[in-house]
Amino acid sequence: MEYLDLYLEKRPLKFGGADRSFESADYAIVGVPLDDTGSYRPGTRFAPLRVREASMNIESNGYTIPEAFLESVPYSDLGDLGVTIGYTPGTLDRLRRVVGEIAGGGKKPFLIGGEHTITLGALQGLNVNNLCLAVFDAHFDLRSVYLENRLSHACVMRRVLEEVRPKRIAYIGVRAYSQEEILLAKSRSDILYFTPVDIVRMGPVNVASYIMKSFEDCENIYVSFDIDGLDPSIAPGTGTPEPGGLDFLGAMRILSRLIDDRLAGFDIVEVNPLVDNHDVTSVVAAKIVQEALLLAYSADTRKRGRMK
Repeated sequence: MEYLDLYLEKRPLKFGGADRSFESADYAIVGVPLDDTGSYRPGTRFAPLRVREASMNIESNGYTIPEAFLESVPYSDLGDLGVTIGYTPGTLDRLRRVVGEIAGGGKKPFLIGGEHTITLGALQGLNVNNLCLAVFDAHFDLRSVYLENRLSHACVMRRVLEEVRPKRIAYIGVRAYSQEEILLAKSRSDILYFTPVDIVRMGPVNVASYIMKSFEDCENIYVSFDIDGLDPSIAPGTGTPEPGGLDFLGAMRILSRLIDDRLAGFDIVEVNPLVDNHDVTSVVAAKIVQEALLLAYSADTRKRGRMK
């Protein structure tokens, strides 16, 4: 475990408390306290700690699969990435190496950010073919450059398109963008997007079915959940809140249909405890991570059953 030992810092708190060794796990949790490019309200570096704290104080049963419990999921909390503060390329390079080692060991990475820029490093580390990307987000993050910075949370998906080249990106909940971004999104056949108005009109199940139909030819799926995809009345603790977002039930109904045995990795990003209201957002984020783990384990267990 060369890079895991070199770049990860152990933490006394473990997500959910029900932790296993890396060797016995199928899923690996890593906190990534990157907080370099927040353009409105910084503070995402504190999210891994607060989300872990919240995870210790919520029940462990599933939300969309209520008969499932987190204790049965073989996951390991490996601690936090040691970020290179102020030098984003260095942090992303470390994350790339860590995720590569996790995936190389046959584990699926589950990342707790940190700002959304971490998704680029994670996808570079996975280095998988025929990848489709599902993104819960209020924003496209497709700017070419923002505040003279090409490695910004506002540019992360533009860099993903250029450097990772996923087969398809599907946005869920997008509702805030520049003219540059909407023109780019509309011009590309590999980008799908659903605004909250679209989701209300179509229904969450139909939106998820449409996305998964478009993902049929993908060998791998990565899910990135920017907490500002939810309405700020549900998740106020984020750096760039946008009114009119997703409700929790609708988001979970979609998530439950996007995670199948092709899941290669998952991240939750942009939780900002410094502007949260009584840790509400950290609790919501912890529940989403918990749900993603349960959904992944359920899908992988079904696959193993079919392979017997």
